[in-house]
Amino acid sequence: MNSNLNILIIQSPTVVFSKLESRIKDAGFSLWCTATQDTPIGQLEALNPQLAIIGPSLNNDEVLRCIHALKIVNPAMPVLTSRKEICVPGGLSAAPFDGIHYLSLEPSSDEISKAIEMSLKHKAESTLRPNFQVVIGQGRECMAIRQKIQNVSDKDITVLITGETGTGKELIARSIHFHSLRNKGPLVKINCGALPDDLLESEVFGFQRGAFTDAHRDKPGRLEMAHGGTLFIDEIGNLSLSLQVKFLQVLEEKTFTRLGGTEDKIINTRVVAATNSDLHELVRKGAFRKDLFYRLNIVNITAPPLRDRRDDIPLLVHYFINRYCFEFKKEPLEMPDHILNLFMEYHWPGNIRELENVIRLAVILRDWNFAFKELNINNIKQKKGAVGPPQPLPPQLSWDDEKIQRTFNERGFSLKKVSKTYVSEAEKKAILDMLRQTQWNRKKAARLLRISYKTLLNRIEEFDLKP
Repeated sequence: MNSNLNILIIQSPTVVFSKLESRIKDAGFSLWCTATQDTPIGQLEALNPQLAIIGPSLNNDEVLRCIHALKIVNPAMPVLTSRKEICVPGGLSAAPFDGIHYLSLEPSSDEISKAIEMSLKHKAESTLRPNFQVVIGQGRECMAIRQKIQNVSDKDITVLITGETGTGKELIARSIHFHSLRNKGPLVKINCGALPDDLLESEVFGFQRGAFTDAHRDKPGRLEMAHGGTLFIDEIGNLSLSLQVKFLQVLEEKTFTRLGGTEDKIINTRVVAATNSDLHELVRKGAFRKDLFYRLNIVNITAPPLRDRRDDIPLLVHYFINRYCFEFKKEPLEMPDHILNLFMEYHWPGNIRELENVIRLAVILRDWNFAFKELNINNIKQKKGAVGPPQPLPPQLSWDDEKIQRTFNERGFSLKKVSKTYVSEAEKKAILDMLRQTQWNRKKAARLLRISYKTLLNRIEEFDLKP
């Protein structure tokens, strides 16, 4: 058995070092990392675990949150837990809990070794996972998307996903990967709109030592990291023409060259791309290469805007309420009929992401009044023919209830004001959590947060963070 597995142990924050960790080491497994039930999904992805063990210190609701988070990161990830009976509330799918393997409350190193071996064997024997659906909805549009995913997943071809911002394009890409024959390999994402051209090139293609001033060592890019799996290229319409040429080589010849290198590297990677841009129009304007467009657009899946799939809104509302009640450790929250009617009538310019943000904040505040006011105002503007496209409500992060309520009371019902006031606090909390998780290893924390080491040092000084 491979003793170098990256095993993730999830336990209560109060547990410093448990017998479980000691016995995992005694079983011969040397690579492992720890997290708590409140660790954000993005950080779990960065840890890249191959197997997760949920410790006995967590209660039923905490175990539920952990399993849902782990299955979002990787539906194929084996999960071991000491909780024999997991109570799944109504409204939550039981599919993510299939295939969970169980340990005793105080497992021996031998039991751990056998359980890991059994769970990995089960994973190896599973190729497709049709029961795990990340595309939520029962309407005609969603059914068509799921059918298309099923048709293309096991075909090793390039897929282009189009649609407005917030329509769930990344979820479609995840579903394609995890239902494909490459699901045992990695799913690696790169956002072309998040980085300037020079950084994007080195991030995707990697670089050789000496390629530029700070290139002190060889570094593989996302293409190499996705070997044997899937590379998800988000916002591909933002690519410069010079980088489009390089991507064309990847798709046509299955080769690429690192920045500063001379050797062509062969890759075994499937490409799934997404964009909210009109690539036909960009091609017409000369801003996007026609040959690259044809290479990408072998199969096209369009994610419809939420206003075109209103029948799915009650299902999405139910899903997000349950999800965030679990995540924020809240009691179930009922939605009044007049709020649901408003949700059904609203135009949702920010699509599913906007719906999710509104529900997340409602769960935190335990109040639907702000949604009623904000959405009604936007609806009135829409009906009066306000100049410009309707603007989605701003994104919301998980902040302290009391602070949010105080801000609402003092400054009025403005989500933009709340967002501006607390974004720095959310950033501070995320950085501090990661520093504690890495035992103040700043270089590791910067890598997991996907920011530069210099940026992290600046934030530590700015927020006056101390061990």
